[in-house]
Amino acid sequence: MIRTWLKSLLGSKAPQQQTTSTPYAEPTEQELQEARDRLDELAKLAIFGDIGGMRPQKDNRATSWWGGNFLGAKGEEVPICSQSGRPMHPVLQIRVDELPERPPEFEGLALITIWMDLQSQSLEDGTNGNTFAVRSYDDLAPLVPLGFGYRESSELPTFPVRWRDAALEQPGWEDMADEVPTNVACASDDDWFFNSHYASDHYYELRSRYPIKLGGWPAWIQGSNWPRDGQYFLQIDATDKGKLYLGDAGSCYIFKTPQSWEIKKDCY
Repeated sequence: MIRTWLKSLLGSKAPQQQTTSTPYAEPTEQELQEARDRLDELAKLAIFGDIGGMRPQKDNRATSWWGGNFLGAKGEEVPICSQSGRPMHPVLQIRVDELPERPPEFEGLALITIWMDLQSQSLEDGTNGNTFAVRSYDDLAPLVPLGFGYRESSELPTFPVRWRDAALEQPGWEDMADEVPTNVACASDDDWFFNSHYASDHYYELRSRYPIKLGGWPAWIQGSNWPRDGQYFLQIDATDKGKLYLGDAGSCYIFKTPQSWEIKKDCY
C-alpha cells in the first residue's frame, strides 16, 4: 500500500512506443549505476511543517504562522490583488531561523510571508501581486505587525506553524527521466527509482501528514509544470485543518524567477 502510494506520488512512467527501427536494450549495470548516482546528485533537502500542535504565543508575531499574525516592513500595506482588486489574506509566514535545517534556497532570508486572494479561481498561473503575493525580508528587527492579528478573521484559522522534520527528497519521475541513460528510462525494471532509499516509509509519513513543504522538489499531481527559469521554493497542500481548499485535494507550488515570483496549482 505504501509503495503504491509513493509510486503515485513520484509519477508514473509513460508507456514506451517501441518500433523495430528503434529498439531499446536492457540497461547495463554501468548505466543503472549512472542513474543511481544522478538520483543522489539531484536529491534535495525538504523541510516539513504542520499547522498547530503547539500552544500559540498569541502576541508573538515574530514566529511562523498560518492564517494571520504576520509582520511586514514599515509603510507596507496588505497586498491588493491586481486582477480582482480584493485585499489578499495572510496564508503562511515562515521564520527561517526556526527551521530544523535551512534549504539552500532560503539562505540570506529571515522571514517570508505568503498572501492569497482566497476567492480567486486563477491560482494555476499567478504572478506576484496577481492572485498571490510573496514578500521576503533579510532582517526581523525593523518589521512591524501587518494585517489580521490572532483570530481576527474567520476566513482562515490562525495557527502557529511547527516545523516537524527534514528529509532528502528525490524528484518526481517527469523531472528525472531526461537525466538518465535512455535504456534506463525505458526499462521495465524501475525499482532503482521508485524503491530508492529516498522513497522510504518515513518520507511517506512526512508527505502524508504535513501540508507544508519547503525546499526539495515539487510533488506534481497532473504533471511537471515549471515556470521558465523558475527556482522551486515551497509547496502548500490543501488542508481541512487550515481551511485552505485547492481544487480536489490539490497543491500550490511557489517558484522564484529572475524577475519575481510565480505560483502554480495542481489537483486531482
